[in-house]
Amino acid sequence: MPLVLIPALGLTQGGYQPDAWVWAGALAAWAAAVAVLAANGLGLLRTAWPWPVAAAVLLGWTALSSAWSTRPPQSWLDARRTLVYVAVVLALVLLARSGSTQTLVLATHAAVTVVLIYALARYLLGTRHNAAFEGYLLNQPFGYANAIGIVAALGALLALGLACERLPVAAATVPLFALALTLSGSHASWLALGAGLVVEAALTPSAYRLGAVLALVALPSAALVLLAHYSRLAASTPSPRVAGSVVAGAALAAVAATAVAARAVRLPQRVPAQRVRVAVLSLGAAVAVAAVVAVAVAGPAQPRSSYWHVAWNHELPGHVVAGTGAGTFGFYWLRDGAPATYGGALDAHSLYLETLAELGVVGLIVLLVFVAVPLTAVRSSRGYAGAAAFAAYCTFLLHAALDWDWEMPVVVVLALCCGAAVLAGRRAAAAAPGAKTRGLVLVAALVLAALAIAGVRSHTEPAAKTAKAPQLAGPS
Repeated sequence: MPLVLIPALGLTQGGYQPDAWVWAGALAAWAAAVAVLAANGLGLLRTAWPWPVAAAVLLGWTALSSAWSTRPPQSWLDARRTLVYVAVVLALVLLARSGSTQTLVLATHAAVTVVLIYALARYLLGTRHNAAFEGYLLNQPFGYANAIGIVAALGALLALGLACERLPVAAATVPLFALALTLSGSHASWLALGAGLVVEAALTPSAYRLGAVLALVALPSAALVLLAHYSRLAASTPSPRVAGSVVAGAALAAVAATAVAARAVRLPQRVPAQRVRVAVLSLGAAVAVAAVVAVAVAGPAQPRSSYWHVAWNHELPGHVVAGTGAGTFGFYWLRDGAPATYGGALDAHSLYLETLAELGVVGLIVLLVFVAVPLTAVRSSRGYAGAAAFAAYCTFLLHAALDWDWEMPVVVVLALCCGAAVLAGRRAAAAAPGAKTRGLVLVAALVLAALAIAGVRSHTEPAAKTAKAPQLAGPS
């Protein structure tokens, strides 16, 4: 499923528009139904059932919030997006098999590679555009540069794990991901990548082997990063120093050189000395610190701090238990924020704070239970691919606290694939499910598919447009 859904969502604005939720939700739900009908077992459902159950509860609470929402249509719209995630989780749990971690990681990495190669080719070889809000940053085909950045960071972590897992050619994609990350201008994604490297180094069977892969990709990746900075392709200037075609040629050379080196160099197998693990951990910490410094120097605390201020000080008070209803932040921003200075905003740029404000403490608890299920399989993430999947999933959770990843289905589906790969590391004896269990799961999948398709009748769009500041309901 990753090979189909991630590229499809990525090439349609990251799945941001509601039209994509119709076919994406239906496709995932039908995949789940086929898994029930065609497979002998029910995949990981026996051990991972809390995950789809928590997802379903989150969907139910999101839809229920329309009953007290200040903007019910927007709440239902959020529920439609959440339905896609429920269907994807159910399909992943049913399709995956115990011990299929490496297969899932490989498929997810391949899907990310396809999307980012297309994004880079379009950016470097096409006409240069100065997009509203995004400027000259690498943002297409998602339409959001930070989404490109976090997808590249997750892809890099998966590539490192696969390169350690006797698939050294995967290392050749790391320079591409580093280039995409740089051209996206996403400091938060660099920060998340640094944290992810720390997690991967802590869990990987041999940090010595991981360190060797990092050493292998360091030079070509650094060269592309420096070239991207020097080129000023992503800077706010109409005339870059280096043409995109030159950077594209350098990228091809870096990929080729890394691939040749990866095939020629025999990676060490032995368990590392403690100092090597510390060195790799330090590298990840250094990347994170450098990102923090870059953020501090660039001064992009705004407008995020303003978003967070509105969510915490204006939207949450009086609505602590149940929130103001899903999808309502944008209206509070228009009333209490600074739209004249920073423009409109539909999201608080923090999954957890926005959930607290819109769905209350109840919704936040449900969300935390949902995202925590893959984390409970940390003891099963001891292989290279498992460590990479766990690190990528943690990286997403960190980045989601700083941006609006939840509203970009391509990012969330990528993270859910990583979560499923983590859960697939658990060893469990296969057991034939009963007819009643199969029937219930099949009905659930078909209902999700029907609801996703029914969404085509809705014409509500993600918006908070109004001629004047709206009069929102008072505290309840």
